[in-house]
Amino acid sequence: MPKIEEIQKKIKEKGLNSFFFISKANVFYMTYFNSTNAYIILTEKDKFFITDSRYYEGAKEKLKNWNVILLGEKDKKQPDHLRELLNELGGNKIGFEEDKMTISFYKKVVDGDKELEKRLTGYEGFLNDIRMIKTEDEINIIKEAVKKTDKIFKRILEEIKDLKTELNVRRRIINYIFEEGGTGESFPAIVASGEHSANPHYETSDYPILWDSPLLIDMGMKYKGYCSDFTRTVFLGNIDPEIEKIYQIVKEANITATEKVKEGVPVKEIDLAARKVIEKYGYGEYFTHSTGHGIGVEIHEEPRIYKNAEDILKENMVFTIEPGIYIPKKGGVRLENIVVVRKDKAEILTTTSLNPLSI
Repeated sequence: MPKIEEIQKKIKEKGLNSFFFISKANVFYMTYFNSTNAYIILTEKDKFFITDSRYYEGAKEKLKNWNVILLGEKDKKQPDHLRELLNELGGNKIGFEEDKMTISFYKKVVDGDKELEKRLTGYEGFLNDIRMIKTEDEINIIKEAVKKTDKIFKRILEEIKDLKTELNVRRRIINYIFEEGGTGESFPAIVASGEHSANPHYETSDYPILWDSPLLIDMGMKYKGYCSDFTRTVFLGNIDPEIEKIYQIVKEANITATEKVKEGVPVKEIDLAARKVIEKYGYGEYFTHSTGHGIGVEIHEEPRIYKNAEDILKENMVFTIEPGIYIPKKGGVRLENIVVVRKDKAEILTTTSLNPLSI
């Protein structure tokens, strides 16, 4: 499933002999092996996976087609060993993830080796364009994660009257994620009751679940290394007519944006489609974030669905569509689906209805 040959081709196209990967997300993307301390040196023909003694045996067992190297062998300091490996395996031109590497780590690895430093070239987002286009296998994993998230949301609604506080709802979400085979949240779930729903990235608290108020739930799970992301706003009891009104506007914005999705469309057109609907009804100033973001092994990936984006939609991009309206001191509405770009339309992975949900 990992696109190793495509990555090796890009390394060659950039005029590099090798690339040094350090970010946990990219290391996982290329190996499907989880480690808190692992590195990759990828050359045009070879693949080197470098990790410490905690993961070494597991990596050797799982990564049969990789050269697995024990980091810090013979009591070597890990930065010294990495410098030795870069000199031995990296060749004359070595790329590295400058957007993922701290200055401190860089200094420890280079440690005054001027010849190595001359051979290093930093890159930002080196795999972004590759990770942005999902394989069908990746899409199927995300689809399963979304299906499980929809199921968790349904279970939460059935129990909402008994959960009492925002944090109790989040705790139950986490429990159900593990019951569904997930490995954790893809981000800390947002459970925002009443006027808290007007804060797009509210931090869930012990605040009570209020009745005759909106309840915004934004949650996701990690499943087989991939993320889901989901938001719905629920009506608990009798709701302020303006909240009901903005719900219908946000729903229209979501549907309108989704209808724009197909291969070849500029990414910014998706954001503008949603934004124009909200502006049409006079609520433009209350839509304060981008319309969506890519999703994969990380919760936020390329493409960013924003009005100034320069990308063009390509088949098998996967991203969220999540317009919202947030009125301070009153409440907010956000409705989020995950979609896949297909040749002629969007494939909507989220199955929970966009229609108002009242309890």
